[in-house]
Amino acid sequence: MTVRHGLIVALMSLAGPGNALIAPAGAAAFTCPETSPDGASGPSLPRADLYSGADDITAGNRLGELMAILRSSGLKPALIVDRLIGEYCPLVAADAALSDRQKADRVRRFARLVTGMAYMPADPGEVEVLVQTALSPGLLDQVDEAAGRAGMSRDAWIDRAIRSQLANP
Repeated sequence: MTVRHGLIVALMSLAGPGNALIAPAGAAAFTCPETSPDGASGPSLPRADLYSGADDITAGNRLGELMAILRSSGLKPALIVDRLIGEYCPLVAADAALSDRQKADRVRRFARLVTGMAYMPADPGEVEVLVQTALSPGLLDQVDEAAGRAGMSRDAWIDRAIRSQLANP
């Protein structure tokens, strides 16, 4: 199964038929998707560990540990994604300090993160790491123009710019 196909399968299993990750525009409040009964199998996970420190570097390490626990229980990647999002979403939904849009954004970022982790081989050796960052439309246009002038793809140009900056800080 390709990574792209796996991502589509994981995202479809997340929402399920008739459910959405975020409520429609006219809806009153953020709601979490219903998870499948199959996603409930496997070892129990401490819910607070999925959310506390979510912005800290250590949260990634904890998520890796939880991923290893679920993999060792024999869960397939799609069910791991479903399970982790099913555990994480209610914690975000209960955070009164966040707007509905912020909650949806947090769950989407978490979903992308755990999907990438779930479909990565358990022992990948040295692999490339995907870094995601938001760019303003104006800055993205500048990057695209610079990449075009250099005859490179956007990704290749960004990679070269980062390497160049690190070589000459």
